[in-house]
Amino acid sequence: MSRPPARSQDIKKGQSLGLTLDPGVELVEADVLKPDQLRKALAGCQAVISTTGYVGFNLAGFAEVDEIGSRNLIDAAKEAGIDRFVLVTSLLTNAPAVGQADNPNYKFLNLFGGVLEHKHAGENYLRASGLTWTIVRPGGLSNDPPAAMGNLIVSGEDTLFGLEGQGGEISRDTVAQVLASALQQPSSRNKVVEIVASPSAKVLPEDKWFP
Repeated sequence: MSRPPARSQDIKKGQSLGLTLDPGVELVEADVLKPDQLRKALAGCQAVISTTGYVGFNLAGFAEVDEIGSRNLIDAAKEAGIDRFVLVTSLLTNAPAVGQADNPNYKFLNLFGGVLEHKHAGENYLRASGLTWTIVRPGGLSNDPPAAMGNLIVSGEDTLFGLEGQGGEISRDTVAQVLASALQQPSSRNKVVEIVASPSAKVLPEDKWFP
């Protein structure tokens, strides 16, 4: 990409993370619930990596951000002529359809405003959008570095359920690497991958991250 900007709802947070140290990065503030802001923020972009997710105590926020916000961002990408869209959701978004409605991890996570249902609705909207998409479903996100969490484990759609022996967490840094790779790997197109990490996992070559 000729201009790799970072779009954020919180510019100060982006600055605190050192994003502006890269001269190729431009921080632009945008709210996913305000389509006009999104259209301006996406001007000149060639791809979208969406890590949108509600954080707070208003249960209605999960529907607003994880579903409606994702839809707004997808629509804005289409209006901007952007074809490539990578979306981060979560393991177990499709749990009821694959016999995992009683999974304790699904029950616990979905207590919070039906967040997994809203993330799944966002996934479905992206699939039907006509864009070239990749959906990445990570396990529990950890602030620990990859060295502490272990090597990447990649599995296909609806195959990892956070059960014992599967691994359940993954470093945010590893997730970021997978998202960036999705834009470079042709095998990632129109595909769902589920990812966790484990100290016992072997190193997985990058060209095997989107089987």
